[in-house]
Amino acid sequence: MDPLGGPSIAAPLKSTVDLFINFGTEFFAFIVVAAVVAAFAFYFGHDRLMPLIAAIYTAALVYPVFPFKSIIGDNVYLNLGLFAVLVFAGLVAFSGMAYFIASGSIGFISLAVLSILTAGLLIAIGIHMLPVEQVYTFSPPTKALFVGDKMYFYWLIAPLAGLFFFGRG
Repeated sequence: MDPLGGPSIAAPLKSTVDLFINFGTEFFAFIVVAAVVAAFAFYFGHDRLMPLIAAIYTAALVYPVFPFKSIIGDNVYLNLGLFAVLVFAGLVAFSGMAYFIASGSIGFISLAVLSILTAGLLIAIGIHMLPVEQVYTFSPPTKALFVGDKMYFYWLIAPLAGLFFFGRG
């Protein structure tokens, strides 16, 4: 109780702040990747999300069968760089797909949802295919969202469903 007799708001406020801080620390990588994807969409335009997602899918297919990975060896940064180059090449190749998306604005909520789903796709691919965990150790709650074949399947499908429901302007 407050000295003046009113209810104290310090305890609920502290627990709410602690909840947001814990959420932010547990899902830091996910939040950062989603923010980078959202910044990409804001900077280049929302119509570039479809080519980005297509490029990520293409890089995920090409990376495991890339014939010159023996030259790179086990160097983590070169492997991650190779995946980034494949994504960039796919982004350039699929840049014409942006014309299939309506020219109107998709809205902030739609952009946020598509950014979150794309970030989930990237992290799922990173955990399952790339040596990301040698560079960054994911927290147990974040890993729980992405570990397992079933979760990997859901994160592979999620951006497609997101584009279907939120990708139209």
